[in-house]
Amino acid sequence: MIWQFPLWWFALPGLLKGWVDRVFAMGRTYGGDRIYANGVFKGKRAMLSLTTGGSAPAYAKGGFNGDIHAILRPIQRGMLQFVGFEVLAPQIAYGPVRLQPGQRTELLTAYAQRLKDIASETPVDIGIY
Repeated sequence: MIWQFPLWWFALPGLLKGWVDRVFAMGRTYGGDRIYANGVFKGKRAMLSLTTGGSAPAYAKGGFNGDIHAILRPIQRGMLQFVGFEVLAPQIAYGPVRLQPGQRTELLTAYAQRLKDIASETPVDIGIY
């Protein structure tokens, strides 16, 4: 599963968060011992694919907006891993509105290549963030 979204106030946009609240419901996708490694999506993979309004340095550890991995951890750990998904490294497009056309093309080309090879990717250890 790939969630494509713009980072909105350091979180998911409201419509996507509302979808998670309705679909990832207790009794349906979790409950009892059906969490994390025993979750209903065990054996499935998920990835966040997002855009930001700021540059990569703004989202670096110690950056103006803070570490992007710390920002994404509640989504990756508390939503995706919680229901059993193995989480792949996020695909992040920093400040795409400020990119030159050639830079956008490079970004899209790299992402297309990643998607071709995604089946061979190793899930990330969210604990390291």
